[in-house]
Amino acid sequence: MRQLKVLAFLFLVPAPVHAQVAGKFPPDSLVNTKVIPHDTPVREVVGTMRNISQGLGVRCPFCHVGKEGEPLSQFDFPSDQKRNKRVAREMMWMVQEINHRIDTIPDRPSPGVTVNCRTCHRGVSRPVPLETIVTEATLAGGADSGTRVYRSLRDRFFGRDAYDFGENSLDGAALQVAQKGKADEALHLLSLNEGFFPGSSRVAVLRGDVLLMRADTAAAAAAFREALRRDSTDGEAMARLRAIGAGR
Repeated sequence: MRQLKVLAFLFLVPAPVHAQVAGKFPPDSLVNTKVIPHDTPVREVVGTMRNISQGLGVRCPFCHVGKEGEPLSQFDFPSDQKRNKRVAREMMWMVQEINHRIDTIPDRPSPGVTVNCRTCHRGVSRPVPLETIVTEATLAGGADSGTRVYRSLRDRFFGRDAYDFGENSLDGAALQVAQKGKADEALHLLSLNEGFFPGSSRVAVLRGDVLLMRADTAAAAAAFREALRRDSTDGEAMARLRAIGAGR
């Protein structure tokens, strides 16, 4: 029941237009409830709406028929016209099932972990890892596009838990881009990452790996040696140098 209440924002709607007082918000009762119990107090639902909208980083028009800035009394909340609302119902059933499964874990501590929409969304409507977003942008529009997307998201979300701005996100994106045959774009992303993590031996090792994909053994060896300069215990860098016959 708790999980259902947490997700109410996306699934609860007021009475149909012909059955409610025009211009009245919140309504007196709920209708068109597909998942949540129909007798949930309206005031409780309205409060939950605010919490969930923050969890997804969206506002009412994301799921409901209405225009941003107009009074909520003018929204057509009963309508299922928008795909986001229909998808949201499926997500609600999914979350309900996940929490049911979690409850069956043997010797589960109390209080246990409870899944809700913020567990995955973390303030964004599309819960996709930063690595994937940068990879998609780079493959579609080149290194400059990937860089713009990364910087834009970093400016907006850094310090929040929406995206992982640690070293691994750009490392992973660069590796995926290189594996698609775009070594120059991958090197661009690694250069961007070194600006944020200048002492990282891992970035240097990956730069060497990408250079090897371009058959530039000399530059790759220099990158692996730079990795060892940053961290003399980096086993990957040592192994790469031995593999290409460059020693240390």
